[in-house]
Amino acid sequence: MPGSELYEKFMALHTRDGGLVMPNAWDGLSALMLADAGFEAIGTSSAAFASTLGRLDGRHQVAREEHLEHARLLGRLTGLPVNGDFEDGYGDTPEDVAATVEAAVEFGLAGIGIEDTSGDPDHPIRDFDEAVNRVRSAVEAAKGRIVVTGRTFERISGVLACGEN
Repeated sequence: MPGSELYEKFMALHTRDGGLVMPNAWDGLSALMLADAGFEAIGTSSAAFASTLGRLDGRHQVAREEHLEHARLLGRLTGLPVNGDFEDGYGDTPEDVAATVEAAVEFGLAGIGIEDTSGDPDHPIRDFDEAVNRVRSAVEAAKGRIVVTGRTFERISGVLACGEN
């Protein structure tokens, strides 16, 4: 199914009555099992994918191109819309984030998540304005071709907690 059709299907799943349950697959086999179980869309998990490679999540140890290929594989195997958990957008600048969104569209993803994380253990969360500018850049690059989810983390009693907006 071409990318624009996957985007339209993914948007319809997000806006229908009853909502959408979208599990994360960590490899091709889990993606096939989730599709066989009847799920209508799947997500990638940066943590699960990094773990399958023996690497740490959130520390830029998985390259953007590796994650793009992984997401494309999951979509090719299942035919389902795929939402990519693309950490901080794989770059230091809003322009880098926009380039990642463009690449995700080219690779046929239906959705992409961009976090406010930095990959820097000493300063794991980006400043608010910087994080907003990065998500804004992602949305501008999306141009109605891919669903963008802005994800935020906050520190609660020394623990990072995740929430989606």
